[in-house]
Amino acid sequence: MEALTITLRIDGKDKKFVTPDFISGKFFRTAAAIAEDFESNDDERLFTEKQNEFVCNIFGNKFTLDEFENGIDSRLAARTIYATANYVLGNITEASALLNSNQNEDGEEPGE
Repeated sequence: MEALTITLRIDGKDKKFVTPDFISGKFFRTAAAIAEDFESNDDERLFTEKQNEFVCNIFGNKFTLDEFENGIDSRLAARTIYATANYVLGNITEASALLNSNQNEDGEEPGE
């Protein structure tokens, strides 16, 4: 299965993280709830600690909650959480498209 990759800025350096080969089925319900939160367009249901912890879990806890919250570009935070939920739900093409649309008009990610 295709992996999902995100970039976080940790200790002043951009670090890439890739999803592990196996993601437990226990995350499916959480992913469905997160996707529903985002599709509701209710600002109070976005970028919650539970959603941020979900991203950490899906990436095998290779980074902490604090590293995720401080290391994700604020303009990409919601898109990253939503893409991660879609990835777990099996919507891999949609998840990749969400994250690949992170590039600006020059083909660079914000901050490059």
